[in-house]
Amino acid sequence: MDDNAERPKSLKFKEPVIDVAFSPTSDLVASSLITGHVFIHQYSLTGNTRQHRLKPHRKSCRSLCFAGDGLSLYTASKDKSWQSLDITTGAELTRVEEAHDKAINIVKYVNEQIIATGDESGGLKLWDIRQNNKPAFTFKEHVDYISDMVFNSDKRHLLATSGDGCMSIYDVRKSKPFHVSENQDDELLSVAIMRGGKKVIVGETDGVLGIFTYGQFDDVTDRFPGHPQSIDSICKLTEDLCVTGSSDGLLRIVQLFPHKLVGVAGDHKSLPVEKVVLSYDQQWLASCSHDHTVHFWDIGYIFNDGASDEDEDADVNGDEKLDAQAMAIQVSKGIVDDEPEIDIDGLSDGSELRVRGDPESGIDSSDDEVDIVDSDSDSGESDGSDDGDNLTKHIDPVSANAKEEPTDANDNEEASDSDGWGSWGDSDDEGNDTAAKRRKPKPTKAEKLKAKRAALAELVNPDKKKRASGASFFADL
Repeated sequence: MDDNAERPKSLKFKEPVIDVAFSPTSDLVASSLITGHVFIHQYSLTGNTRQHRLKPHRKSCRSLCFAGDGLSLYTASKDKSWQSLDITTGAELTRVEEAHDKAINIVKYVNEQIIATGDESGGLKLWDIRQNNKPAFTFKEHVDYISDMVFNSDKRHLLATSGDGCMSIYDVRKSKPFHVSENQDDELLSVAIMRGGKKVIVGETDGVLGIFTYGQFDDVTDRFPGHPQSIDSICKLTEDLCVTGSSDGLLRIVQLFPHKLVGVAGDHKSLPVEKVVLSYDQQWLASCSHDHTVHFWDIGYIFNDGASDEDEDADVNGDEKLDAQAMAIQVSKGIVDDEPEIDIDGLSDGSELRVRGDPESGIDSSDDEVDIVDSDSDSGESDGSDDGDNLTKHIDPVSANAKEEPTDANDNEEASDSDGWGSWGDSDDEGNDTAAKRRKPKPTKAEKLKAKRAALAELVNPDKKKRASGASFFADL
């Protein structure tokens, strides 16, 4: 497949990108910069087009989000103000100065009537859009910055995490908090609602996913280690799958119940991931880091039955390395009991998830495929032309390696593959012709990768594609 047509080109800026958001209704993506600029681009496989370049804030624009209808964009800043912008014209619709006593860290669209803002001292306010500049409710349940928020529309609950180690829950119709959790002895950085509203997961600075049972908010009921560094962002994919953005630069696909590190969706080359979001059509992830770039990653294969043979062939080479990497991190965190004999460039103790380059070398952007955008001045701005090679291919889901079992001469099934995805090559033929089965050609790497992709798709849509009896890929997960 043509690399230039694989995914939208990355967006490169001259200043650090703090936040990124997809439109819920169209192919638009908004980026906020440390300079206070806001950019809105239309993305596509054939090239990105800048729609607006705005400077709504005097200081850094720390957070932004689209309204539910996709017609307006909300922004919040270190200058203590928040405002809404018209997507079509870029005109200012609403502006609230001195909205908080401290700098605002996050703005969250709740519904067509309410938005929420949280500041760096723990203050949280709910704003009735119909009342313009007046907050409906003001809360001060935290003593440190508000890091993330998520809204449960079924229960009208707004959940907020904080650097003080607590999570607070608010009924947006009432002036008092619904509940505040106990301190988790670690900063809570991100939050998402999973499992049909039954579970709430929070990302912590020590790389652990804390899991609350909904309604039991005093303390977590489960914990899932597996990230070597802090979990700064969580993006929900399905009720059982999410993508985490970590300080080590990796975007990991995580499965819950049972808890597994399924694979790696993207890599920011060891730089901390600030935000990861999913497009409205469930085809792309967008993420931003300290490399001044918004990257796009293909995630559509999770929601589809399979991918083309060309995609499979292109990703085979990195498959075995990722299997070893996934096993290394799980062994180091005690997720699996037995450690296979692997050596990741000399790091056989599994202390690093992936092989890192020279830390002094910085980012090698010679192969990056980006659109250069001038965030400082109107002069020398990019016209969105498509220059350069594609940044990198998406990395498909992988699973931890399993030890290879010896073949039993009396068994009609072949030994499981060492990649831990079960006996995907088992035959359904009856009889005792064991020798003939052993002579069956070993599946190629591309066929294995195709099986893994199909397995992940089966997890997401179990009723969409029925598998043959005894051929479940997730029996060994």
